[in-house]
Amino acid sequence: MEDRSSDERMLEELHRLRSDIGCDFGAIGLAEGQSGELRWKLVSGNGNDKYREMTERQGKGFSGSVIKVGRAMTFQLVEIVATRRLHEYPLLLAENLRSAYASPVTESAGPVRGVLLVGDRKRRIYRPEDRQRVAEASERIFEIIVGKPAILRSL
Repeated sequence: MEDRSSDERMLEELHRLRSDIGCDFGAIGLAEGQSGELRWKLVSGNGNDKYREMTERQGKGFSGSVIKVGRAMTFQLVEIVATRRLHEYPLLLAENLRSAYASPVTESAGPVRGVLLVGDRKRRIYRPEDRQRVAEASERIFEIIVGKPAILRSL
């Protein structure tokens, strides 16, 4: 039995992922309760604590894209500004992120529990190997949330 809390283990995953892909910022947002609001639970590389007060209504921002669609997506600030949807992504503004890549925290056929977000304060194109590492970290975070590896849940 591990002594570390699930939050400590998820934060360790976040730190490791940031180091592996060399990004400026990482965050785990979880969908809460019946409302499905997305709340940023854990962050790494943050410049302030504004994330603590942020929630995204269901169907808006990352909740309306990554969670609703159930697949990873790339975000560029310039594109969000051009479509006049910046208000839907307050975390990008608060952390001065220019590029971001977000992956759903889920298992293959199950409901999406949240979002794993990595971001950079400069424009960046996330390479396939970076996206793969984010997907793998997302799976590990899901396993921490539900309390057991996917292989055990299928037995």
